[in-house]
Amino acid sequence: MIQERRGKEPSRREKRRLAILDAAREVFLQQGYGATSLNDIVSVSGGSLATLYDLFDGKAGLFRETIEQECQNFFGVLDSEDIDALPLREALRLVARQFFDGVIQQPKMSLLRIVVAEAPQFPEVGATFYSAGPQRGRELVSTYLEKQSRRGLLKVDDSMRAADVFIALVLGEYQMKMLCGEEVKLTPEEVDRHLDYTLDLFLKIYGAENPELAAQDANACGV
Repeated sequence: MIQERRGKEPSRREKRRLAILDAAREVFLQQGYGATSLNDIVSVSGGSLATLYDLFDGKAGLFRETIEQECQNFFGVLDSEDIDALPLREALRLVARQFFDGVIQQPKMSLLRIVVAEAPQFPEVGATFYSAGPQRGRELVSTYLEKQSRRGLLKVDDSMRAADVFIALVLGEYQMKMLCGEEVKLTPEEVDRHLDYTLDLFLKIYGAENPELAAQDANACGV
């Protein structure tokens, strides 16, 4: 147990699993889900089909774990308890930046394009992505907003709907542009202005009525 806390070296099986996941991500992004065969992935990762089936139970399981790994990397900062210790606006800014950067990062949008294109033929692809990605994001944001509402920092009646409003304001037109293949080039200053406007508008809608309380550190509210 002490060795694990100090960062135990991954087992040979775990290294093989991660190698296959890396290869799968690369091949899925290049070829799409439907056109990808397990032999394509094995040719990149090495190993054997038997190992792949043993670890992932086939292509659908492998795609599911690829999606879940991507989403875990994306949502890791939002799933941390540390965010509760930040002042409200600073925490919301961190969340907004995470979502916005996810939209304009090409690999993540390429994965979303694959899902949108192939979901009609492979419904499990769309269901897997939605559950691990958008739905989890909504739930994480909703949980945070509900906590801040209980602390008196926000006035939220429906935390899930408020999460939808927040995410929609953050993503704005940019997600659709990226989905349509348009390149989004924004300077750091333009990104800052967009996020500042987003937070100003969101807090105008859901901010607490007591401005002094709303300005307090979330950590200082004693909840």
